[in-house]
Amino acid sequence: MEGKQFHIRSLSIIVLLVLLLGGFASVLYNLQVVNTDEYRAAATVKISNLVTVDASRGEILDRYGRSLVGNRATYQITLNTTPMGQEPERNAILLELVNICRDCNLSWTDTLPISKGEPFVYTSDTALVYANSEGQPRFSYLGSLLNKLSLSKILPNRYTQETLDGAATLADLPAGPTAAEVMAALREYFVIDESWSDADARAVIGILYELNLRSKDINRNSYVFATDVEIDAISAIKERSLPGVTVSATTVRQYNTTSAAHLLGHVGKIFSENWEKYKELGYNQNDTVGIDGVEAAFEQYLRGKSGVLLQEMSTSGKVVSETWYPDSETGEPQVPEPGDHVMLTLDLRLQEKVEEVLADTIAELANTKEKGAVVVQSVNDGGILAMASYPTYDLTQIYSDNDLYNQVVNDPLKPFVNRATQEYYSPGSTFKPLVAIAALEEGLTTPEEQIKDTGYLQLPEEEHYPYGDYHPQCWIYRQYGGTHGQENLADALRDSCNIYFYTMGHRLGIDKIGEYAAMFGLGEYTGLELSEVKGYVAGPETSEKLGLEWYGGNLLSAAIGQDNTNVTMVQLSNYIATLVNGGNHYATHLLKSVKSSDYSETLYEYEPQLLDQLDLDPANVEAVKKGMWEVANDEESTVYSQLHDLVVEVGAKTGSAQVASDQNADAVFVLFAPYDDPEIVISMVVEGGASGGNLAKAAGQIVNFYFGTENTTESVGTENTLIP
Repeated sequence: MEGKQFHIRSLSIIVLLVLLLGGFASVLYNLQVVNTDEYRAAATVKISNLVTVDASRGEILDRYGRSLVGNRATYQITLNTTPMGQEPERNAILLELVNICRDCNLSWTDTLPISKGEPFVYTSDTALVYANSEGQPRFSYLGSLLNKLSLSKILPNRYTQETLDGAATLADLPAGPTAAEVMAALREYFVIDESWSDADARAVIGILYELNLRSKDINRNSYVFATDVEIDAISAIKERSLPGVTVSATTVRQYNTTSAAHLLGHVGKIFSENWEKYKELGYNQNDTVGIDGVEAAFEQYLRGKSGVLLQEMSTSGKVVSETWYPDSETGEPQVPEPGDHVMLTLDLRLQEKVEEVLADTIAELANTKEKGAVVVQSVNDGGILAMASYPTYDLTQIYSDNDLYNQVVNDPLKPFVNRATQEYYSPGSTFKPLVAIAALEEGLTTPEEQIKDTGYLQLPEEEHYPYGDYHPQCWIYRQYGGTHGQENLADALRDSCNIYFYTMGHRLGIDKIGEYAAMFGLGEYTGLELSEVKGYVAGPETSEKLGLEWYGGNLLSAAIGQDNTNVTMVQLSNYIATLVNGGNHYATHLLKSVKSSDYSETLYEYEPQLLDQLDLDPANVEAVKKGMWEVANDEESTVYSQLHDLVVEVGAKTGSAQVASDQNADAVFVLFAPYDDPEIVISMVVEGGASGGNLAKAAGQIVNFYFGTENTTESVGTENTLIP
């Protein structure tokens, strides 16, 4: 009995094996014989796709290695419609992607200037055409695309290249198609299912619009469907395995501070007007570059080198292999190389303090124009330790929030302007130390000579008075009816005595004043790596440039920093630094060093650039410094209470620059510290701040912070070590 059961079981197993083998043979026969051509084609047909892999930009660091700007890892979605099939299949895939984004609350790139739903209207006055600088009509992106898609059958006799070329102005054009007509035409052209809702059709047409702008060579920037993609959207897309939809890792710029917005700048795509320049430097048209600020100034170090990836995809859109594409010249794989790191001369903690002090000062002063700037500069190498401009903006949000960006752009206070480098101001009495050193160096006075202030300018009888009936008054006489009496150089600087400096200006003459101003860098570019304006120094040539008449009496105003002398705050700080360091005129700069991408080596170390070495007599320098010491430390000084009790002794000079008879003067102030061995210079302006003395307290706060216990990071900074 048992033997019979054993035979039955054995026979059953044999039959099962025969059936399985038969099945395998049938499948193999189908693959190898019946459908061999079809499967061979499917196995061998691949779609090659070259993908540019952006290299991460180098970080921007302060002088102690604190990260100001870095990179943040994120994900983005890109599209390739080739493996999506014909229009109906392609549109269905795109709609499925749209629905995933809607479910995950993920926004995507859609610049089609037509409303998202019925009734369809244009969202821009220049949706189809715009007027160029000569007033002639030109196609916008949408107009160009409609023209290239040859939709004349759907949109007859309106807005073609022929009608555009035949019109001299916008008024000469025929009535253009309505937004509803354009949507109907695009819906037909892109074969959108008639059963779809207007909202769904509009969403998919918006994507196809972006893709066609690129394929028709209208917009040459690459199209990224969505950026900063969260994990829920990534998971949903991966689960659906949508053909032609790729989720890839990338990096975006991350700003690690809300300070120094005017200095750091931002990145973006290459502007069309700059393409030729970048093309010569080996850039791709879709590369990200520094647009302004440090990002643009040090682009050569930060940029890195993009890689090129060769993807082999199946007809279903699945990536089956990836290799780095070889360089056409060297044959080496084009692997991305990260950018190098740039260390600045800035001290982040000092920068934060300076911005805080400037904002508080403007808030406390009455009737200002709510604008101002501060520069803190190293005396002995020209490095910028801090540079603040008010009002400012939040660099961490400004370029990701359109509403905020538009708000800042339209702000009448113009927050984007860096008032330390791109606005110039009359220096007022902060110009007087320059006139003092010039008179001493030219042997036209001595530190001990006394000039009598009688309230208005009266030259000694032996000197010819060439100014006719013009006898300018000292400020103390004009405001209070008083005089300063006998003033030597130091006292004249302390009291800001106009009569003393009118006299020195008369002796020097305008040519010599202009010569010394140029020697100290006023009205000249400072060498700073960022955009800056030159300004002017008063004189006949300047008046002629400005279309004004120059009179002899203008010399007297020029001698006290008025007339047409207008300088930037960075020029002002650099002039004072040159004076108190004994005559070494350095270029101002923000670059400290460049580190390799792995921080293993220093690729570049900035060496101070001496623009000029002024042969100043040390005794003369000390005489001017003594006068500036009296401004801060003599009990008769108007700013004694704010400056005499700081953590280090300082020298300073106040200035008030009249801008209009019915407005507060601009308040200007300069300071150097410590007095005995100058290390830093501070220059400061508040528009409508009335008097430079109003800024003394603010400058004192900066000095106490820099030299006090609050800011001690320099003592712990080490090479290649990042600190918080």
